[in-house]
Amino acid sequence: MQPAIRTGALLDRVRADLGRPDVSPQELRTALAAVVPAAEELLAQVADLQGQLAQARTCPVTGLPTRSAWTAQAQEVLAAGPAAVLLADLDAFKPVNDRFGHAAGDAVLAAVGARLAEWAAAEGAVAGRLGGDEFAVALPDGPGLSARVDRLHALLTAPIAYRDLILTVGASIGTARTAGLPQATVSAALKQADAAMYQVKGRGRRGRRLAGIVLLRTPALLARVLPLRKAA
Repeated sequence: MQPAIRTGALLDRVRADLGRPDVSPQELRTALAAVVPAAEELLAQVADLQGQLAQARTCPVTGLPTRSAWTAQAQEVLAAGPAAVLLADLDAFKPVNDRFGHAAGDAVLAAVGARLAEWAAAEGAVAGRLGGDEFAVALPDGPGLSARVDRLHALLTAPIAYRDLILTVGASIGTARTAGLPQATVSAALKQADAAMYQVKGRGRRGRRLAGIVLLRTPALLARVLPLRKAA
């Protein structure tokens, strides 16, 4: 019998006993003693399910919220007032995976996730990994947004040490400000940020140039892989 069903049945028994005028204290103690271990088992199951849910809502590589978890957080940011949504895509990430394997790619993603989380915490923003090498941020809008995004770009494109290598990838970042949208929703903001990001890359998803906001593009399109200098 499932813990929830068993606990419910035992509680029903206790309630029934309490309603009996002839119930003895010993009978009540026996009934309550049976409830305690069943309730403990049920609470342990709930805690386990909560842990599984938390894992499902957190990317195991980057430590950032997954798409669904980030979307829920982003909705709160947008509901609080004027906001901006950033969409960041790592340029030339695939060559790292192809040449050095998925462990190297995961090292890049982990570093990017840590840097993005640190930047987001300082900016009062929420960041998440949408999938692959694509990341999203929602933050309150305000003066100096361009400079704040510049700092993020510098962080994402800084060299990453991996074993005896230094890996460097680029980043294209598109921005959508909710003040300029017909509807201030996460989906609408992501759509605008996506268009802006592909304008940054210089092409559309199908080879078209897209109208939008041009913000940032890393100068190098290919990942630079340099050996670390060993100490003499």
